[in-house]
Amino acid sequence: MIIIDKIKNADHQIYAIISYEPNKNYLLMKWIGYITEEEVKFASLKMLAWQQQEGKRKGCKFHVHDTKELESAWAGLVDWINNDFLPMNHQFGLRYNISILSPDLFSKMSSLALSQKHNLKVPTILCETRSQAERWIAEKYAEF
Repeated sequence: MIIIDKIKNADHQIYAIISYEPNKNYLLMKWIGYITEEEVKFASLKMLAWQQQEGKRKGCKFHVHDTKELESAWAGLVDWINNDFLPMNHQFGLRYNISILSPDLFSKMSSLALSQKHNLKVPTILCETRSQAERWIAEKYAEF
């Protein structure tokens, strides 16, 4: 795993870590703690920048969002993610968005809401663990 960026909030606390898994060719965003919707948007746009600059060239088709340590809702961004963020990433090769569910009810409900939007270009897949997400990715890469 190659760490691309550690994103900090105004209090200089890391709330998101972007990594690239070259052996399985996916981008991982690990979300940590309480996060505002503005912080989610800021960090997500860093994923978009990576997908535009590196992901397309590498043929990266998967973004994984590990929300296991996330303690907040981001349901107010579901429409922005579905209507803007995912289509922008699609232009640069993204085909699947995977959310590893948080035990936090509000975060989990946000992931569920996003998965139910049925984005035809970049669907959101829900998984319980990173290993489950990696198995799913391996199966999909076998289909390409």
